Amino acid sequence: MTLHPIRTHLLTTPGQLVDALQIPFSDEQLEAIVAPLEPAVIIAGAGSGKTTVMAARVVWLVGTGQVRPEEVLGLTFTRKAAAELAARVAAALDRSGVVAGQEGEGAELVMTYDSFAARLVSEFGLRIGIDRDPVMVTGASRYRLVTRVVADAPGPFRSISRLSHHSIPERVLALDAEMASHLVDAATVLAECDRAEARFQAAPLYRGKPLRDVTRALDATQERRDLIDLVTRYQELKGRLGVVEFADQLREAVRLVTQVPEVGEELRRRFRVVLLDEYQDTSAAQARLLRGLFAPAVATGELGFPVTAVGDPYQAIYGWRGAASGNILEFPQQFRRSDGSPAERLTLRVNRRSGQRILDVGNDIAADLRATPRDEGVRLVAPRARRQELWRRPRSTPSETRSTGWPRRSSPAAARGRRGGTRPSSCAATRRWPRCSRRCVSVTCPSRSSGSAACSGCRRSRRSSPRCGSSTT
Repeated sequence: MTLHPIRTHLLTTPGQLVDALQIPFSDEQLEAIVAPLEPAVIIAGAGSGKTTVMAARVVWLVGTGQVRPEEVLGLTFTRKAAAELAARVAAALDRSGVVAGQEGEGAELVMTYDSFAARLVSEFGLRIGIDRDPVMVTGASRYRLVTRVVADAPGPFRSISRLSHHSIPERVLALDAEMASHLVDAATVLAECDRAEARFQAAPLYRGKPLRDVTRALDATQERRDLIDLVTRYQELKGRLGVVEFADQLREAVRLVTQVPEVGEELRRRFRVVLLDEYQDTSAAQARLLRGLFAPAVATGELGFPVTAVGDPYQAIYGWRGAASGNILEFPQQFRRSDGSPAERLTLRVNRRSGQRILDVGNDIAADLRATPRDEGVRLVAPRARRQELWRRPRSTPSETRSTGWPRRSSPAAARGRRGGTRPSSCAATRRWPRCSRRCVSVTCPSRSSGSAACSGCRRSRRSSPRCGSSTT
């Protein structure tokens, strides 16, 4: 296969990038896009255009000749997000014209974190004794396997016997996934159970008996012991059948990178820039894998690999599956620049989805989520042209309220107007709403003089008008 030449060095200024993509980037977006090839973390609030910024950064790096498209690695969580990011990058490259549209050119690699770990094990697994591609099991297949383990377990299980028959397999699967996400084995969990039991048993008594919360904690510890036994049997069954889950692949990938440093060296030669999307939702195992690959130790002298992490600690939603939002806060310390200083921290604060009043409420709520004093987060603001908008619905008349389905609350004065005591000065419904109340049976609009013409709908049906909102008969 012949690689066709790539037209590089087409971009020299940020203004040329704006003209090529036809996107009016803000100053903070341009700062993130044209940042040098050094580690950086972008704290991007909701609706701040982080995907657009990531795609534009690829265009800038390729257009200025710093990298080639096939030297770009992008990682995100879901297949849908990976497809969207890949499509955005490809469309931005094509729109800007920095890559010649000829068949055979290299393309950027965008995949999920789980797929990336599985690819590492598949490509380099022989170096740690994994000599064949295992079968991936998900969903119902996992549940059938763990149900088989529970049914064949000899027992006796004193603590989990009180649980329902269907909840035990789910507990086993959840504990197995948590252990893989935190890179702990059964021996480590049992040792922690011993320490916890010792502390609870030493708790003071109340009237000669342990407190109810202490009793519950001891029961939970014993339940964890029973579940650990089932998790161990479940892992052994997967090993005998030659099947794995994504969590198992991630654990093996971490072991591979830890034991074989040459894997990281190969990845750093293959890719020149790495983009990490939604980094606040990475687990301890994923963060350790990425550090082992792209943040080598200071002793190696290979600091400063250009990794750009994007995320927001206030949008961490996967804590239930082992994600740690502190990963993005610790990124500058873990991924250092070539001179040993912490990675640069950039922010995207302009939200283009909401008005300033809505953002102020969200900012006040998010302020309580700060984990530490140094966790500044990002306070969102609306674009300058929209910061003064009031974002409130215009006051409507009783007839408009009925025609649009809003709560039918009316004042006594409005009620007198419907009975004929006071006639409104103008028919607001004819100007604002496309249809009137079903109760309108008048021939002429009551907001007009008695000699004026009737609404067109009233002339046709003699029952209701599509424009008049009055209910006066």
